[in-house]
Parts: sequence; C-alpha cells; structure tokens
Amino acid sequence: METTTFSTRFSLGQILVTPQAEQRLESGEVRAALRRRARGDWGEATPQQVTENERCLREGGSVVSVFRDGGQRRFCVLTNGQRSATLVVQWADE
Repeated sequence: METTTFSTRFSLGQILVTPQAEQRLESGEVRAALRRRARGDWGEATPQQVTENERCLREGGSVVSVFRDGGQRRFCVLTNGQRSATLVVQWADE
C-alpha cells in the first residue's frame, strides 16, 4: 500500500471545529484545507493577512487562513500563537 506524506511548516495542535462548521461544511474539504494550511497555504487570505501570517510564523503569533468547501461556503482556520490549537469556523453570513 502506498502512503502519502507531506511536509508541514508548523503544527496545528488540537483541531477544534465549531458545531456550525461541523454541520454545514463538507468534512473532506475541511481536512484538505487543514493539510494545505499546515504547508503554509493561506487559501483566500488577503495579501495583508498573508504578510502577517508569515511574520507570525517567524516571530510568534496567531495565523489565519480562509478557504471554501465544495459548496463554496467560506470558512476560517485559526491557529493560536502557541501552535497548540486550531479552530475551524464557518462564516455566519454563508
């Protein structure tokens, strides 16, 4: 059996998903977004957010990413500065 490995830029820590996100988002898409995020892919983050994320990876601080699931519902992925926890939140307006 073939195994797939990927390198990560930082730890996501414990993964937490809000109840709303768990109900509304496609779980496979959330898992794919988490893998992308760990590699430093910030999804649809603004240029300012990307710059801030890169600074926070070097100096410490929280990082944020924005993704969409297959139904085009946007969600945020937030990792705390200690890299001990990552929260998946679906945007309320979607």
